Amino acid sequence: MSVFFTNLGNPQNAHTGLCFENDTTLSVGAINADIDRLTTQLDAGKRISIYCQSTRLFMIALAAVWRAGSTAILPATDKRGYLDEIGQQFDTHLDDARIQQLLIAANTKPVPATPGIPPATSCQAIFFTSGSSGTPKPVIKTLAQIEDEITIQSPLWRPVMGDDARIIGLVSHQHIYGLIFRVIWPVMTKQITCAQQAQFWDMVLGEMQTGDMLVASPAQLKNLHPDLATAPRPALVLSSGGPLDFAAAQSATAMLGVCPTEIYGSTETGGIAWRQQHQENAPWHPLPQLETGLNDVGCLRVRAPHIAGTDWYQTEDRAMLDREKNCFVLKGRADRVVKIGGKRVSLGAVEEHLRRNELIEDAVALLAREDDPRLAVVAVLTPDGKAELEKRGRFRMGRLLRRELSKFEEDAALPQRWRFVDRLPTDSQGKKPLHLLRALFDDNGNALPEVTEHMRNHERDAVSLTLKLDGDMTCFKGHFPGQPILPGVIQLHWAALFGASVFASSRNVAEVSQLKFRKPITPSDVIRLELDFDASAHRLKFSYRSDQDDLHSSGTLKLRVPQDDGAKDEGEKIA
Repeated sequence: MSVFFTNLGNPQNAHTGLCFENDTTLSVGAINADIDRLTTQLDAGKRISIYCQSTRLFMIALAAVWRAGSTAILPATDKRGYLDEIGQQFDTHLDDARIQQLLIAANTKPVPATPGIPPATSCQAIFFTSGSSGTPKPVIKTLAQIEDEITIQSPLWRPVMGDDARIIGLVSHQHIYGLIFRVIWPVMTKQITCAQQAQFWDMVLGEMQTGDMLVASPAQLKNLHPDLATAPRPALVLSSGGPLDFAAAQSATAMLGVCPTEIYGSTETGGIAWRQQHQENAPWHPLPQLETGLNDVGCLRVRAPHIAGTDWYQTEDRAMLDREKNCFVLKGRADRVVKIGGKRVSLGAVEEHLRRNELIEDAVALLAREDDPRLAVVAVLTPDGKAELEKRGRFRMGRLLRRELSKFEEDAALPQRWRFVDRLPTDSQGKKPLHLLRALFDDNGNALPEVTEHMRNHERDAVSLTLKLDGDMTCFKGHFPGQPILPGVIQLHWAALFGASVFASSRNVAEVSQLKFRKPITPSDVIRLELDFDASAHRLKFSYRSDQDDLHSSGTLKLRVPQDDGAKDEGEKIA
């Protein structure tokens, strides 16, 4: 029997609040009525893709798909290219507008009897993760697995929350972490959830009440709004998607008044363990009913009802177990291995050795391009490291770190390319997107600026990137002496490169139109690059704006269609 569907259909819960939206709290009964109506509009046995901005509509659609005896396909994004890539995985697609249309249509005709409560084991949701080849890999989860995990986790977190605790999510419900805590959890635990994902902390400030539960990511907890220091105090702050570094955990604790609870797991496994970083190098504690072990190469394996039943699941995370205290410490990924000069190099091991250095706060090792065999590193420096960089410059700083790393690693594992940034670029799930990391090296001799903020408009192909400029960048040299400004051709070059990184569009420009330069950009400016991509016309609109929203420049790039890239004279490219 499914607790999720039982609670939705229980008449005693009909007037209980479930979801708040625009100052209105919707009851369990109202949500369940919409589920019944939508169910009648769906074909049984189909594979139905769901991508919604509204958590309310997503909850209705997901439950209706399951009630109809269909399978829910949950894409990670609604970008057209991505949906085309996984298009063979589903028969029809539901978004906010389509769900609302179907609900209206259900009002115009008699509503037939809806199916009864489906078994939780038959309710399937298919997520997609990036496989080793980069191709989206389907991962099947059942409602039974999700309910088992919530049953295991609920005794850990419910005691710290009051009966009136509401759920405010800064992460998407399209991913397993958001789905569990923003959609299934509130129905099972009878908590009220916010119908809108809080994209920014400003939205949280307008909604949060004392005792609420925040569902966040490491990226968001590393960039807290200063007004949170005087805001109502949440009872619980959850974080998942990647480890939160100790400094950020301490800052978040001081700002929010509660230490974030980190949950370690994956789409394939769901939750595995949790920790609170009250001290540095805090270990992970397995969830109740979860067993741990190591394989012969020191990688963690786990067994729990919500993962693989009585079977062991083998992870690629290296770990060190403490059997006496029933906890473990993660030692990096074993599968992040690349071949350099014919030798196998563990990127995780390089990162771990760099983080031990007093000059390094955090670091990511990567191959900046598939056709470039040189190891690259993006590093965040400690205050001592920043002082050393100021004294030595980037080249000599890289040489210093290579010498230190050579104490642990062979020559093949010594980075040859370095980028030093204030913060590693991350997405809303706390992941470090490879395309943004690689963009830091994709410079053709003119280093791209650091992206300090990355905001995506999910209603269309648009993005806003906040760029941090540096007077030492090559593009400012000699233009002009004593009063450096950013050359116009570099502005076009950056727009094309960042557009290619974010939208997977062509970087080759065939035509520039509507070009306007209104105000010079100087190294001291904090600039926002706004990009709007029309894939059907291969047009990329761009504008550079300051913090005060002053327009510095704008224009439209007509991009070479993909099949024609490189077919014409290289002189037409912006470089």
